[in-house]
Amino acid sequence: MKILRVLLAGLTTGLLLSGAAAAQGTADYPSRSIRMVVPFPPGGAIDTLARKVADDLRKRLNATIIVDNKPGAGTILGTDVVAKSPPDGYTLLLNAPGGIEQLPWMQKLPYDPMKDLQPVSIAALVPVALIVPSTSPAKSFAEFVEFSRANRGKMSFASLGNGSTAHIFGETLNAKLNAGAVHVAYKGDAPAMLDLVGGQIHYMFNNVASSIAFQDRGSVRVLAVTGRQRIPALANAPTFSELGMTEFDLLGWFAFFMPAGTPRPIVERLNAALRETYKTKEYTDYLTSAGLSTSDVGVAQFTRQVRDEHEKWGRLVKSHNIRIE
Repeated sequence: MKILRVLLAGLTTGLLLSGAAAAQGTADYPSRSIRMVVPFPPGGAIDTLARKVADDLRKRLNATIIVDNKPGAGTILGTDVVAKSPPDGYTLLLNAPGGIEQLPWMQKLPYDPMKDLQPVSIAALVPVALIVPSTSPAKSFAEFVEFSRANRGKMSFASLGNGSTAHIFGETLNAKLNAGAVHVAYKGDAPAMLDLVGGQIHYMFNNVASSIAFQDRGSVRVLAVTGRQRIPALANAPTFSELGMTEFDLLGWFAFFMPAGTPRPIVERLNAALRETYKTKEYTDYLTSAGLSTSDVGVAQFTRQVRDEHEKWGRLVKSHNIRIE
């Protein structure tokens, strides 16, 4: 009995010491540089956003933030690096829904985003716009519906690749209108927009930043946007919710994640620091100019959102039999 009491006392002491060490580890966080992995090439919209956030976060945390671009395999390469990094708070991931919520339904991944990653914070909400060439006879969504009926089986739509958000939404609208449109997958925004503007493609879903830029040039026309709220920079474009199509309520986002198992105090501290960054005038002005917005949510709410959206994307992918070819 005495031996048992000694063992229990030793175990309790060990747990207390371990807890104290963990507390100390989070109390002086960060004590070294933080690596922000961006699984996209330098120079794009998400890379620009990452560097703006990193510049402000450095001052708030009094730490060096290193932006590390690791593009490849549709964000899988960089995401996998973070998913397998030590959960010590010194590795961040900035990603979009593709590698977190969508791809798991279409191919086998080297990580499980629902188990291996901890959602931290939403840096920007990224609505998607339905666009047509400026030469299209469809000047509104209602006219687009009529055009699709008159040209059933003769239309085509572009995407930024098989399994992309543009592909999923394109197939969803195709089925909704029974348009019989052919999907044409492109390797990126530029070649897809080139063919759309040239009239070789009839419609496309693309991020609002690119859509606004091309509409301002008179090259495309925005007919509707995803999400539940209109976008100030596209005030005349209705939401799909207004049009009675709640399948398109899903919004894209750029958001931060950390390896699962990262101490909760560290996750909460980063969430708080990031949310302060999002409130700065420089950051909000940047988002507004790109047709984006922020989402001031805590860790628990964002975690629930990711899991809920994961299931919703899965239903869309399965219902339209979308696969990575």
